[in-house]
Amino acid sequence: MSCFCTTYGLKAQCNIVDSFSENFDTYNAPESIVPNCWERLVLNGASQIISSTQPASGSSQIYQTGYGSGKISIVIMPRISNISAGTHQFRFKAKANSGGGFLEFGYITDPDDASTFVVLQPITILNSSYDASSERTFTVPITVPDGARLAIRNPGTSFAGHYWDDAVWEPIPNLGTDDIITPDPKIYPNPFHDVLHISDIKNINSVTLHDATGRVIRTVGKPENQLPVGDLKTGVYFLTLYYKDGSTKSSQIIRK
Repeated sequence: MSCFCTTYGLKAQCNIVDSFSENFDTYNAPESIVPNCWERLVLNGASQIISSTQPASGSSQIYQTGYGSGKISIVIMPRISNISAGTHQFRFKAKANSGGGFLEFGYITDPDDASTFVVLQPITILNSSYDASSERTFTVPITVPDGARLAIRNPGTSFAGHYWDDAVWEPIPNLGTDDIITPDPKIYPNPFHDVLHISDIKNINSVTLHDATGRVIRTVGKPENQLPVGDLKTGVYFLTLYYKDGSTKSSQIIRK
């Protein structure tokens, strides 16, 4: 079912839905900021609007930019009834200018309080146009609290302009008879020192390592089970696995 309501901001008139598909084309750039039944938080001079700059489809898309550290914007999606059911996935397409960008996919428990945003997966964006790498798919753990709302945050760690389009909350496709659910690869040790181990790489197409600000510091195509990382400085990093089916998974790792 789709989300129907009258005017942005009248939250009581927005139905709780079990799926949605939004390409933002019924909203005018730049007068609109988010669709009806969506919300947003903008902090410290950040910018967020509906943009018409070469969207993935149709005429419009979401635009978020931070102009540097601390200028944060959060786009909050409609209220959904099944956020923690484990039956649905979120899918969208993203691009960024200025040499790449960094967003975060997660959820927020209070749409009036930016501090209640919780990161589920960091999103490093290297493409500056909508291409084969622009579509991302995320699953949501069943531990997410009922009543929380999906959200995309620009944490203000880069000067890039971030664009995203074709946002869909949809049932996870049924597995065919040839599809087997396998456990996620284990990344260990964590904290690490000189070498990271990835327990199972047969379904992984590539690996990207980026620092805490979202800056990509290494990309490995056709990775092996051992990833040499002894040259990294002490600190927090994110390792993103790109699967052959187009999905991704990111993990926080620590260099000791």
